Order: sequence, then structure tokens, then C-alpha cells
Amino acid sequence: MKPTKLPIFALFLSQSFLWADLQFDGEIRLRFEYFNHMNEKFYGSAPKLGESDDSCLLTRLRLGMTYRLDEQWTARLSMQDSRVIGWGFDDQDWYNKEFMQEHNPQKDTLELYETYLQYTTPYLTVKAGRQKITYGDGRVFGPGEWKNSGKWIWDAAKVSFKDEGNFLDFFYGGTMLHKPNEFSLDHRHGYYGGGIYGHYAYGKTGAIEPIFAYKENKTANENYRSLQNYYAGARMYDTDLYGYFYDMTCLKSFGEYSKRDAAAVDIDGFGFHLDGGYHFKGLYTKLGLGYTYASGNDPDTLEHETFDAAFGASDVYYGRLNLMSWSNLKDYEIFAIIEPLPKTNIKLEYHAFYADEPTSKWMSYTIPSMQSDKYGDEIDIVVAHQYSPSVHFLAGIGYFKSGDFIKEAALNDTSITDDDAYGLFTQVSYKF
Repeated sequence: MKPTKLPIFALFLSQSFLWADLQFDGEIRLRFEYFNHMNEKFYGSAPKLGESDDSCLLTRLRLGMTYRLDEQWTARLSMQDSRVIGWGFDDQDWYNKEFMQEHNPQKDTLELYETYLQYTTPYLTVKAGRQKITYGDGRVFGPGEWKNSGKWIWDAAKVSFKDEGNFLDFFYGGTMLHKPNEFSLDHRHGYYGGGIYGHYAYGKTGAIEPIFAYKENKTANENYRSLQNYYAGARMYDTDLYGYFYDMTCLKSFGEYSKRDAAAVDIDGFGFHLDGGYHFKGLYTKLGLGYTYASGNDPDTLEHETFDAAFGASDVYYGRLNLMSWSNLKDYEIFAIIEPLPKTNIKLEYHAFYADEPTSKWMSYTIPSMQSDKYGDEIDIVVAHQYSPSVHFLAGIGYFKSGDFIKEAALNDTSITDDDAYGLFTQVSYKF
């Protein structure tokens, strides 16, 4: 009797399972926030929604497993549960007119998180499924992790070509909408789009990164009939140029914006960021200056000139109170980063905020008659401490002095008051 031979597929499968590696991971993050005379949507002591004296506890739990079938193939499955305790908002307060449903940046209970299949070789990586897409400093493409549920999570396919320290990536997909208490397997997406991002290293600490992005929403909604927005630009940086450092991003937006009455308007926006300074290594201190610009919409022109940050994170860059975003903004910044102890750093920031176009949108407000452009000044202090590879502590406080823009706006909109505002937070995260 001849010995039984295993089919080739069965032999391959048995060898694959012998090689396979299954790993589990997780993260617990808790953050307490308190804000006075402001909240996430409105400024002042008389907001239309939420509370002006608001405190809450944000909780986030992530659990996942990664299964490596062999040297090339990897599969990942993970879940996320993000909640807010004691918040001044209800779920319906986060109805989004552009997507015509709730889209909550802080709350998403029991939701599918990173879940994908990945194929990897030394020079090529292909990833398909739910994933975070982030590059550079996160200003153009970033997940927005400060938000409890994450600002940008993609259902996408991404192809990455690699050559030593350089790469060129292509991706396309849809951005997930966060609707609490509803699972998102029904392809609930906000924007569809994609991008190209490259990285070419020069010297030991510098690089140039070409950027292209495309964002569209063809579903007629309460804000417009359709949107096709393109972005082209580059980032250039060096973290140690004879002790100096700089980081510059320049991005042009163009395309077509179709109003609700079907009138087509050309998009013509521009965004720019530059910061730089010197690293006093003996004093464990960095001192720097920064300037950020984003165009607002000029009512006297035919184009739609409001710039937005494509798929970038909108928090922590422009003051820790998150009153500003990379849109209709001029931000003059002075900062210092001090490392008084190992694994501990303190960042001090001062921002002077101005509107590019006073009549353009700021937060949840658009007031056509505005003349003043000074939003105000903000001072922030943030302390970070890495207690261990798994445990990280963060604490910060910010104070905002209202400017002429807010004082004038308070005369035109009863939901704005010209009070100063402040906020604080403490956060602990544990990864396992």
C-alpha cells in the first residue's frame, strides 16, 4: 500500500500555521478635562449648546490581536470603545450638516478599529482594510489621536514602495464617521479620497516630503451639493542642522465647490507652516519661533478660498485649548521645550491668533459684518513624563485672552461673550 501524500495546499497550510505568530495588545487611556468660558463648539459664557463651565472624563479602551501567517502576510483585528462621562453635550448635538448624521469626535462605543490584511516584502508593502494613515508631523495626514475616538480612521488600500530610508506611498479609501452606539460595517463614510506621500532623506537628520491629496463628497447635503478638493505641496525639515532645527509645510488647495443652488465655485486656498529654532543640548532646552497661515474666504472674490487641513489633525498644533484650526488663521508662536529630568519634558507656548478674513468661519460662527481680526492670545504649559515603556503621564493648562475679534463678535452674536477662557487636563495612558 502506497503512503498517502498530503495535497500541496494542505502541506503549505500546515507549515504556515507552524510559523504563525499571534500577539495581543491593548491600551487604556483616561483623560480629565476642564474648560471655563468655552467648550468644543462655542466660546463664551452663553453657548448655544453644551456648557461654558464644562468638565468631563474621557475613557478609551483599545484591544487588538495581530496574526503573522508568514514572513509576508500579516492580519490584524482590533476594537475601540471611547466614552465621555459628565460632558455637557448630548449625542444629537453632534449632528453634522455635511454628512447628515452624527459624527462625534469624542464618543464611539464598541467600534471596529484597525482591522486589515498586509503583505510585506523588503521593498513593497500593501495594506487593505481599516487603518490609521499618518505622515510627517500629522499636519496634512494624521489620525487626530487627541480626540477620544480619533478624527481620521480610514477604510482604505495603501501601497508603499521603500528604498532604505526613503519611501513613496499611494492610498485611496473612505474616512469613517463616528456615530455612537452604531457599528460601522455598513460602509458609513464621510469623505472619499486618497493621497501620495513621499519621503527623501538628505544629510543625517533632514528630509523633503512631497504631498498630494484628494478629498471629495459627492452627496448633496445641507452645506453644499458636491465637493472635489485637491491639495499639492511639500514638507521640508531638519531636526539637527548644526544645532538648529526647522520644519516647513506648504500646501495649495484647488478644485471645485458646488453650492446648494448648483452654482460651481473654484477652490483657491493656501496653507503654510514654519517653525525653527536652536537646541541648547547642554541645557536640554529647545527655543523656537513659529508661524502658521491658512486662508479664509474673501467675500469680494468669486473663488472659495477657505483652506482646510486636508486629512490632518486639527488639535494640539494651534494652542492646547483647541480654539483654532488650520483654517482662516494667522498664528504667531514662541515656544520652549525643556527636559529637566530624564523622560520628562515641559513645553511652554505663546500664540498670537489672527483671522485671515474676519468674515470667514471661526469655530461654529460665521458673522458677515466683522471688521476686527485679532482672535486673542494664548499661553500654554504642557508636562509629559514617560514613567515606563507602558505608562505615560501628561498634564497641561492653557489661558486665552480674548481679542478685538471676540469683543466685536459679542456685539453681533448673543452666544459669544468677550470673557477670557482657560482650560486644563490630566491624562494617563497604559499600553500592554
